[in-house]
Amino acid sequence: MMIHPKARPLISKLSLPTPIQKYFSNLDWEIDLSNNTNPYVGGFSEYPDVKQNDLKMLYLNRILGINPSPYTSNGTREVLTFENVLFTAGSMEGLDLILRTFAEPNKDVICVTLPSFSAYTHWALIHNLEVKAIPLLGSNLNLIDEEEIIQLNPKIIFLCDPNNPTGTKLTPEAIQKLCSSLDGFVIVDEAYIEFSDQPSSIFYLNKYKNLIILRTFSKAWGLAGVRCGAIIADEPIINALRYVQLPFSFSSSSQEKVEERLLNPEKTFTSWERIKKNRKEMLEELSNLGGIAKVFESDTNFIMLVLKDFQKTIHLLNENKIRVLDCSASVPNSIRVSLGTEEQNQKFLEVLRKS
Repeated sequence: MMIHPKARPLISKLSLPTPIQKYFSNLDWEIDLSNNTNPYVGGFSEYPDVKQNDLKMLYLNRILGINPSPYTSNGTREVLTFENVLFTAGSMEGLDLILRTFAEPNKDVICVTLPSFSAYTHWALIHNLEVKAIPLLGSNLNLIDEEEIIQLNPKIIFLCDPNNPTGTKLTPEAIQKLCSSLDGFVIVDEAYIEFSDQPSSIFYLNKYKNLIILRTFSKAWGLAGVRCGAIIADEPIINALRYVQLPFSFSSSSQEKVEERLLNPEKTFTSWERIKKNRKEMLEELSNLGGIAKVFESDTNFIMLVLKDFQKTIHLLNENKIRVLDCSASVPNSIRVSLGTEEQNQKFLEVLRKS
Protein backbone atom coordinates (compact mmCIF):
# COMPACT_ATOMS: atom_id res chain seq x y z
CA MET A 1 0.00 0.00 0.00
CA MET A 2 1.61 3.24 -1.15
CA ILE A 3 1.48 5.98 1.47
CA HIS A 4 2.11 9.65 0.86
CA PRO A 5 5.81 10.66 1.11
CA LYS A 6 4.95 13.73 3.19
CA ALA A 7 3.42 11.69 5.97
CA ARG A 8 5.27 11.96 9.27
CA PRO A 9 8.42 9.78 9.18
CA LEU A 10 7.13 7.49 11.92
CA ILE A 11 4.18 6.43 9.70
CA SER A 12 6.58 4.53 7.42
CA LYS A 13 7.70 2.48 10.43
CA LEU A 14 4.17 1.37 11.26
CA SER A 15 2.06 -1.47 9.96
CA LEU A 16 -1.69 -1.31 9.60
CA PRO A 17 -3.47 -2.22 12.84
CA THR A 18 -3.83 -6.02 12.85
CA PRO A 19 -7.64 -6.18 12.42
CA ILE A 20 -7.52 -3.69 9.55
CA GLN A 21 -4.67 -5.60 7.89
CA LYS A 22 -6.76 -8.77 8.05
CA TYR A 23 -9.68 -7.18 6.24
CA PHE A 24 -7.41 -5.77 3.55
CA SER A 25 -6.04 -9.20 2.65
CA ASN A 26 -6.83 -10.82 -0.70
CA LEU A 27 -8.73 -13.73 0.83
CA ASP A 28 -12.50 -14.00 1.19
CA TRP A 29 -13.23 -15.49 4.58
CA GLU A 30 -16.22 -17.83 4.86
CA ILE A 31 -15.76 -18.40 8.59
CA ASP A 32 -13.93 -15.95 10.85
CA LEU A 33 -12.67 -17.57 14.03
CA SER A 34 -10.08 -14.91 14.78
CA ASN A 35 -12.05 -12.07 16.36
CA ASN A 36 -12.91 -13.42 19.85
CA THR A 37 -16.52 -12.21 19.76
CA ASN A 38 -19.66 -13.97 21.02
CA PRO A 39 -21.32 -15.74 18.04
CA TYR A 40 -24.63 -16.47 19.82
CA VAL A 41 -26.20 -13.07 20.46
CA GLY A 42 -26.46 -11.91 16.82
CA GLY A 43 -27.00 -8.32 15.75
CA PHE A 44 -23.69 -6.54 15.91
CA SER A 45 -21.40 -9.37 16.97
CA GLU A 46 -19.29 -8.92 13.82
CA TYR A 47 -16.91 -6.00 13.48
CA PRO A 48 -17.96 -3.27 11.02
CA ASP A 49 -16.94 -3.39 7.36
CA VAL A 50 -13.66 -1.47 7.14
CA LYS A 51 -13.58 -1.26 3.35
CA GLN A 52 -17.08 0.13 2.66
CA ASN A 53 -16.24 0.16 -1.06
CA ASP A 54 -19.85 0.05 -2.26
CA LEU A 55 -20.92 2.71 0.23
CA LYS A 56 -18.04 4.95 -0.84
CA MET A 57 -19.01 4.68 -4.52
CA LEU A 58 -22.65 5.37 -3.66
CA TYR A 59 -21.56 8.46 -1.76
CA LEU A 60 -19.33 9.71 -4.58
CA ASN A 61 -22.08 9.21 -7.14
CA ARG A 62 -24.45 11.27 -5.01
CA ILE A 63 -22.16 14.19 -4.18
CA LEU A 64 -20.60 14.60 -7.63
CA GLY A 65 -24.04 15.44 -8.99
CA ILE A 66 -24.96 17.99 -6.33
CA ASN A 67 -22.82 21.04 -7.08
CA PRO A 68 -22.19 22.33 -10.60
CA SER A 69 -18.95 21.24 -12.22
CA PRO A 70 -16.55 24.07 -13.13
CA TYR A 71 -15.78 22.21 -16.35
CA THR A 72 -17.51 22.94 -19.63
CA SER A 73 -19.26 20.23 -21.63
CA ASN A 74 -15.99 19.75 -23.54
CA GLY A 75 -13.91 19.49 -20.39
CA THR A 76 -12.79 16.21 -18.91
CA ARG A 77 -12.55 15.03 -15.37
CA GLU A 78 -10.86 11.90 -14.04
CA VAL A 79 -13.22 9.64 -12.11
CA LEU A 80 -12.80 9.34 -8.35
CA THR A 81 -13.06 5.85 -6.83
CA PHE A 82 -13.52 4.33 -3.38
CA GLU A 83 -9.72 4.53 -3.00
CA ASN A 84 -10.12 8.31 -2.73
CA VAL A 85 -12.50 8.16 0.25
CA LEU A 86 -12.05 7.51 3.96
CA PHE A 87 -15.11 7.61 6.22
CA THR A 88 -14.49 9.10 9.66
CA ALA A 89 -16.36 9.60 12.93
CA GLY A 90 -17.57 13.02 11.86
CA SER A 91 -15.35 15.58 10.16
CA MET A 92 -13.78 16.35 13.56
CA GLU A 93 -12.00 13.01 13.45
CA GLY A 94 -11.01 13.84 9.89
CA LEU A 95 -9.13 17.02 10.77
CA ASP A 96 -7.51 15.34 13.78
CA LEU A 97 -6.41 12.41 11.59
CA ILE A 98 -4.84 14.76 9.06
CA LEU A 99 -2.86 16.56 11.76
CA ARG A 100 -1.69 13.33 13.42
CA THR A 101 -0.63 11.86 10.08
CA PHE A 102 1.07 14.76 8.33
CA ALA A 103 2.05 17.42 10.88
CA GLU A 104 5.19 16.98 12.98
CA PRO A 105 4.68 18.30 16.56
CA ASN A 106 6.96 21.14 17.69
CA LYS A 107 8.13 21.61 14.12
CA ASP A 108 5.44 22.27 11.50
CA VAL A 109 3.39 25.42 10.94
CA ILE A 110 -0.38 25.25 10.43
CA CYS A 111 -2.30 28.10 8.84
CA VAL A 112 -5.93 29.08 9.52
CA THR A 113 -8.10 31.99 8.48
CA LEU A 114 -9.97 34.28 10.87
CA PRO A 115 -12.80 34.32 11.61
CA SER A 116 -13.37 30.63 10.95
CA PHE A 117 -14.11 27.29 12.61
CA SER A 118 -12.20 27.29 15.91
CA ALA A 119 -11.62 23.50 15.89
CA TYR A 120 -8.70 23.85 13.46
CA THR A 121 -6.71 25.90 15.96
CA HIS A 122 -7.91 23.80 18.90
CA TRP A 123 -6.63 20.50 17.50
CA ALA A 124 -3.45 22.03 16.10
CA LEU A 125 -2.53 23.38 19.54
CA ILE A 126 -3.25 19.99 21.13
CA HIS A 127 -0.71 18.51 18.70
CA ASN A 128 1.90 21.15 19.64
CA LEU A 129 1.83 22.84 16.25
CA GLU A 130 2.53 26.50 15.58
CA VAL A 131 -0.63 28.20 14.29
CA LYS A 132 -0.53 31.23 12.02
CA ALA A 133 -3.82 33.08 11.58
CA ILE A 134 -4.52 35.00 8.36
CA PRO A 135 -7.43 37.47 8.49
CA LEU A 136 -10.19 37.16 5.92
CA LEU A 137 -10.58 40.31 3.85
CA GLY A 138 -13.24 42.22 1.95
CA SER A 139 -16.60 43.60 3.04
CA ASN A 140 -18.02 40.07 3.15
CA LEU A 141 -14.86 38.42 4.57
CA ASN A 142 -14.61 36.16 1.53
CA LEU A 143 -11.12 37.09 0.33
CA ILE A 144 -7.66 35.97 1.44
CA ASP A 145 -4.14 37.26 0.91
CA GLU A 146 -2.77 34.29 -1.02
CA GLU A 147 0.73 35.77 -1.19
CA GLU A 148 0.99 36.05 2.59
CA ILE A 149 0.02 32.39 2.95
CA ILE A 150 2.43 31.32 0.20
CA GLN A 151 5.24 33.20 1.94
CA LEU A 152 4.50 31.34 5.21
CA ASN A 153 4.50 28.03 3.27
CA PRO A 154 2.62 26.11 6.01
CA LYS A 155 2.59 22.32 6.20
CA ILE A 156 -1.22 22.51 6.24
CA ILE A 157 -3.75 25.27 5.66
CA PHE A 158 -7.38 24.86 6.67
CA LEU A 159 -9.98 26.64 4.57
CA CYS A 160 -13.61 26.42 5.65
CA ASP A 161 -15.52 26.87 2.39
CA PRO A 162 -18.28 27.98 2.69
CA ASN A 163 -16.99 29.53 5.86
CA ASN A 164 -18.32 29.20 9.37
CA PRO A 165 -19.42 31.59 10.87
CA THR A 166 -19.62 34.10 8.00
CA GLY A 167 -21.41 31.81 5.50
CA THR A 168 -19.36 33.21 2.62
CA LYS A 169 -17.40 31.31 -0.02
CA LEU A 170 -13.88 31.80 -1.36
CA THR A 171 -13.24 32.05 -5.08
CA PRO A 172 -12.09 28.84 -6.83
CA GLU A 173 -9.11 30.82 -8.17
CA ALA A 174 -7.84 31.56 -4.65
CA ILE A 175 -7.97 27.89 -3.64
CA GLN A 176 -6.33 26.75 -6.87
CA LYS A 177 -3.54 29.29 -6.47
CA LEU A 178 -2.74 27.95 -3.02
CA CYS A 179 -2.83 24.36 -4.26
CA SER A 180 -0.42 25.12 -7.08
CA SER A 181 1.93 27.26 -4.96
CA LEU A 182 2.24 25.46 -1.62
CA ASP A 183 4.42 22.46 -0.84
CA GLY A 184 2.07 21.46 1.97
CA PHE A 185 -1.58 20.41 2.03
CA VAL A 186 -4.63 22.54 1.33
CA ILE A 187 -7.57 21.28 3.40
CA VAL A 188 -10.94 22.51 2.18
CA ASP A 189 -13.65 21.86 4.76
CA GLU A 190 -16.90 21.67 2.82
CA ALA A 191 -19.26 20.98 5.72
CA TYR A 192 -21.90 23.26 4.18
CA ILE A 193 -21.24 22.87 0.46
CA GLU A 194 -24.56 21.14 -0.23
CA PHE A 195 -26.33 24.43 0.52
CA SER A 196 -24.27 26.30 -2.08
CA ASP A 197 -24.89 26.71 -5.80
CA GLN A 198 -21.18 27.35 -6.36
CA PRO A 199 -18.71 24.66 -7.54
CA SER A 200 -17.09 22.35 -5.02
CA SER A 201 -13.32 21.99 -4.83
CA ILE A 202 -13.83 18.25 -5.23
CA PHE A 203 -13.58 18.72 -8.98
CA TYR A 204 -9.93 19.79 -8.63
CA LEU A 205 -8.76 16.71 -6.71
CA ASN A 206 -7.16 15.01 -9.68
CA LYS A 207 -5.41 18.22 -10.72
CA TYR A 208 -3.92 19.06 -7.32
CA LYS A 209 -2.51 16.10 -5.38
CA ASN A 210 -2.04 18.19 -2.22
CA LEU A 211 -5.75 19.05 -2.01
CA ILE A 212 -7.85 17.33 0.67
CA ILE A 213 -11.61 17.69 1.01
CA LEU A 214 -13.44 17.31 4.32
CA ARG A 215 -17.16 16.49 4.25
CA THR A 216 -19.78 15.66 6.89
CA PHE A 217 -23.16 13.98 7.17
CA SER A 218 -24.02 16.12 10.23
CA LYS A 219 -25.31 19.24 8.50
CA ALA A 220 -27.10 18.97 5.14
CA TRP A 221 -27.67 15.21 5.40
CA GLY A 222 -29.25 15.59 8.85
CA LEU A 223 -27.27 12.74 10.47
CA ALA A 224 -25.38 14.50 13.26
CA GLY A 225 -26.20 11.69 15.70
CA VAL A 226 -24.75 9.06 13.36
CA ARG A 227 -21.26 10.62 13.53
CA CYS A 228 -20.00 10.23 10.00
CA GLY A 229 -17.70 12.39 7.94
CA ALA A 230 -15.51 11.79 4.92
CA ILE A 231 -12.02 12.66 3.75
CA ILE A 232 -11.70 12.74 -0.04
CA ALA A 233 -8.16 12.95 -1.41
CA ASP A 234 -5.45 11.36 -3.51
CA GLU A 235 -5.06 7.63 -2.81
CA PRO A 236 -1.60 7.80 -1.11
CA ILE A 237 -3.03 10.39 1.31
CA ILE A 238 -5.95 8.11 2.16
CA ASN A 239 -3.57 5.17 2.60
CA ALA A 240 -1.40 7.11 5.06
CA LEU A 241 -4.45 8.10 7.11
CA ARG A 242 -5.47 4.44 7.47
CA TYR A 243 -2.31 3.76 9.50
CA VAL A 244 -3.39 6.35 12.07
CA GLN A 245 -7.17 5.96 12.23
CA LEU A 246 -8.61 3.99 15.13
CA PRO A 247 -9.86 0.60 13.90
CA PHE A 248 -13.60 0.25 13.27
CA SER A 249 -14.46 3.85 14.14
CA PHE A 250 -17.29 3.84 11.56
CA SER A 251 -19.79 1.53 13.25
CA SER A 252 -22.10 -0.95 11.52
CA SER A 253 -25.22 0.93 12.65
CA SER A 254 -23.80 4.21 11.35
CA GLN A 255 -22.99 2.59 8.00
CA GLU A 256 -26.58 1.35 7.76
CA LYS A 257 -28.03 4.81 8.47
CA VAL A 258 -25.73 6.48 5.94
CA GLU A 259 -26.53 3.91 3.28
CA GLU A 260 -30.25 4.29 3.89
CA ARG A 261 -30.03 8.09 3.49
CA LEU A 262 -27.91 7.81 0.33
CA LEU A 263 -30.22 5.24 -1.26
CA ASN A 264 -33.27 7.41 -0.58
CA PRO A 265 -32.02 10.98 -0.97
CA GLU A 266 -35.10 12.63 -2.48
CA LYS A 267 -36.50 14.06 0.77
CA THR A 268 -33.03 15.34 1.72
CA PHE A 269 -32.47 16.95 -1.69
CA THR A 270 -35.90 18.63 -1.49
CA SER A 271 -35.05 20.01 1.96
CA TRP A 272 -31.88 21.64 0.58
CA GLU A 273 -33.89 23.51 -2.04
CA ARG A 274 -36.38 24.55 0.61
CA ILE A 275 -33.59 25.88 2.82
CA LYS A 276 -32.07 27.79 -0.12
CA LYS A 277 -35.45 29.38 -0.84
CA ASN A 278 -35.90 30.30 2.82
CA ARG A 279 -32.37 31.73 2.89
CA LYS A 280 -33.08 34.01 -0.05
CA GLU A 281 -36.27 35.28 1.57
CA MET A 282 -34.56 35.71 4.93
CA LEU A 283 -31.67 37.67 3.41
CA GLU A 284 -34.14 40.03 1.71
CA GLU A 285 -36.12 40.53 4.92
CA LEU A 286 -33.05 41.12 7.07
CA SER A 287 -31.54 43.66 4.68
CA ASN A 288 -34.60 45.87 5.20
CA LEU A 289 -34.58 45.85 9.01
CA GLY A 290 -33.40 48.99 10.74
CA GLY A 291 -31.76 47.26 13.68
CA ILE A 292 -29.21 45.46 11.53
CA ALA A 293 -25.94 47.11 10.51
CA LYS A 294 -24.80 44.40 8.09
CA VAL A 295 -26.03 41.14 6.60
CA PHE A 296 -23.35 38.81 5.26
CA GLU A 297 -23.89 36.91 2.05
CA SER A 298 -24.46 33.21 2.66
CA ASP A 299 -23.80 29.96 0.80
CA THR A 300 -24.84 27.94 3.85
CA ASN A 301 -27.89 27.18 6.00
CA PHE A 302 -27.08 30.07 8.35
CA ILE A 303 -26.65 33.84 8.14
CA MET A 304 -24.30 36.12 10.07
CA LEU A 305 -25.58 39.56 11.09
CA VAL A 306 -24.01 42.63 12.67
CA LEU A 307 -26.49 44.26 15.05
CA LYS A 308 -26.79 47.97 15.77
CA ASP A 309 -27.87 47.41 19.37
CA PHE A 310 -26.36 44.06 20.29
CA GLN A 311 -27.43 43.94 23.95
CA LYS A 312 -31.03 44.95 23.25
CA THR A 313 -31.44 42.41 20.44
CA ILE A 314 -29.88 39.57 22.45
CA HIS A 315 -32.15 40.43 25.37
CA LEU A 316 -35.23 40.28 23.11
CA LEU A 317 -34.13 36.95 21.62
CA ASN A 318 -33.51 35.49 25.08
CA GLU A 319 -36.85 36.80 26.28
CA ASN A 320 -38.55 34.97 23.41
CA LYS A 321 -36.47 31.83 24.06
CA ILE A 322 -34.74 32.00 20.66
CA ARG A 323 -31.14 30.82 20.78
CA VAL A 324 -28.56 32.12 18.30
CA LEU A 325 -24.76 31.98 18.28
CA ASP A 326 -22.91 34.99 19.65
CA CYS A 327 -20.06 35.70 17.20
CA SER A 328 -19.01 39.04 18.66
CA ALA A 329 -15.60 37.64 19.61
CA SER A 330 -14.91 37.17 15.88
CA VAL A 331 -16.84 40.12 14.43
CA PRO A 332 -17.99 42.81 16.89
CA ASN A 333 -21.76 42.85 17.61
CA SER A 334 -22.45 39.90 15.36
CA ILE A 335 -24.62 36.79 15.64
CA ARG A 336 -25.03 33.66 13.54
CA VAL A 337 -28.57 32.40 13.01
CA SER A 338 -29.38 29.01 11.50
CA LEU A 339 -32.27 28.69 9.08
CA GLY A 340 -35.05 26.76 10.79
CA THR A 341 -38.56 25.96 9.65
CA GLU A 342 -40.61 28.72 8.04
CA GLU A 343 -42.47 29.19 11.32
CA GLN A 344 -39.24 29.46 13.31
CA ASN A 345 -37.75 31.90 10.80
CA GLN A 346 -40.83 34.14 11.01
CA LYS A 347 -40.73 34.20 14.81
CA PHE A 348 -37.07 35.21 14.66
CA LEU A 349 -37.86 38.02 12.22
CA GLU A 350 -40.72 39.26 14.39
CA VAL A 351 -38.33 39.67 17.31
CA LEU A 352 -35.74 41.49 15.19
CA ARG A 353 -38.37 43.92 13.96
CA LYS A 354 -38.69 45.09 17.57
CA SER A 355 -34.95 45.70 18.01
